Amino acid sequence: MTKFVIEILKGINEKPETIVNHAANVALKMCLYYAFDVRNKWLLPEGEPPYKQDAAPIGMSPANFQMETKRFYLFARQDLNATRREALFIQILEGVHPSEAELLLAIKDQDLGRLFPNITYELVTQICPDIPQEYAAVAPSKSEEKPRGKGRPPGSKNKPKDELDTGVTNDQT
Repeated sequence: MTKFVIEILKGINEKPETIVNHAANVALKMCLYYAFDVRNKWLLPEGEPPYKQDAAPIGMSPANFQMETKRFYLFARQDLNATRREALFIQILEGVHPSEAELLLAIKDQDLGRLFPNITYELVTQICPDIPQEYAAVAPSKSEEKPRGKGRPPGSKNKPKDELDTGVTNDQT
């Protein structure tokens, strides 16, 4: 039985030397390329978008990480409408297991080290040598980490900035 990418990454995080055993796994390599190469940074807003997590156990969700890797290129396309790109991403998050959704969020923010601290650029280059050092996404140090947001504020969906309810009134009476 084929292991899920999230399970492979957990195994690599525990025993980093096992990464070479998974060099032929295309989904894993795509995951690592998008997570570590800044040239492949997804054009999506930082933080977690609002989405409904799938309640099914892993393997029983409507989709899985391996199935969705073929759509990863969409998130780096300049010619795709930003709203459409975000909608596609949310659609994928809602279709995969919550652990895989968390992995997708880490890839999007190029912060795989948050979930798997032992998976580093140096380790990844053993199976993905095409990522030059100057294009390596470097995870922020503990002192530089920013708190993750929870997506857009409620009620801001599809509203122009000037119509958002910010709680500030312009009454000058």
